[in-house]
Amino acid sequence: MPSNLIERVLKTVRQYDMLKEGDSILAAVSGGPDSVFLLHAIARLKDKLKLKRIAACHLDHGLRGKESGDDAVFVRRLADGLGIDCFHKRVSLKELKDKARSTEEVGREERYKFYKEAAEQARANVIATGHTLDDQAETVLMRLIKGASLKGVVGISPSRPEGRFRVVRPLAWTEKGAIKAYLEEHAMAYRTDSTNFQPVYFRNVVRAEIIPFLEKYNPRLKRVLCNFAEHLREDFEFIDKERTRLQPQIVRGGAGNVCIDLKDLVLQPRALQKEILRGALEKAGGEIKKLSFKHWKDMEHFIKHNRKGNSLHLPGGIRVSRTSTALEFKSL
Repeated sequence: MPSNLIERVLKTVRQYDMLKEGDSILAAVSGGPDSVFLLHAIARLKDKLKLKRIAACHLDHGLRGKESGDDAVFVRRLADGLGIDCFHKRVSLKELKDKARSTEEVGREERYKFYKEAAEQARANVIATGHTLDDQAETVLMRLIKGASLKGVVGISPSRPEGRFRVVRPLAWTEKGAIKAYLEEHAMAYRTDSTNFQPVYFRNVVRAEIIPFLEKYNPRLKRVLCNFAEHLREDFEFIDKERTRLQPQIVRGGAGNVCIDLKDLVLQPRALQKEILRGALEKAGGEIKKLSFKHWKDMEHFIKHNRKGNSLHLPGGIRVSRTSTALEFKSL
């Protein structure tokens, strides 16, 4: 498989219509095997995909001292060797972290903030990240273990909008093992992040312990999890399109004060009701990520049985009150 891996990437790009003729792409490169292969694959496919330009970017999270600095130097040299521009930034996640967000959450926010800044500088309209089939499987399993809605269980989207940019994952159906074999076959160097082996991070435990244990019962577990997420994504995309179509008719108001017409809401299938309620909570300024299964069951009971005047509290300081004809989401 390693020799045919570029074709696998091309197939994924075309399957999800990730790139179009004339696109300019910014590749996020950490220096690890996945992102090194991503940049290499995009460079190999530039002419076939008729891309306008390619650039790379690298964010130093400031967590690993000299090791992080060496990663940045490595990425710059890699980009220079391919004759492409490289954009670099250093942040200190330790200084940016707060009690409300984990290091992982802050890191993700800073990465995408930087990606968009770098894409502006590179005059790119597409941002490519090196997420692989393994990353998707880990994400799906982590969310199942912790508890997630349909939107969460679909995991990492192969292609999605991010403001005026498009974020794509050309390696979505490529396994890490095949990538490392390809790099070895072509004598291509890459960096290894020592924090990937520290059991203090939940993802590392899932990767090193939980998945290998479950693979004893199904050696194709990672692909099974990715197939599962792909089937669910098709269902979620249909529901989300319906929500987008109906929400302007049912949900009124803005930040801090949102109202939903009950008679229109209860006519919708329950799966669609959930997404409309989620959209209303988000619009009111609530915290979607903190919604639990109990919150959904309380909301369901509230709609069916509670009389006007009663209220319910949801994450993010949102109080939901019921009138005779509507649900009102208000910021406390």
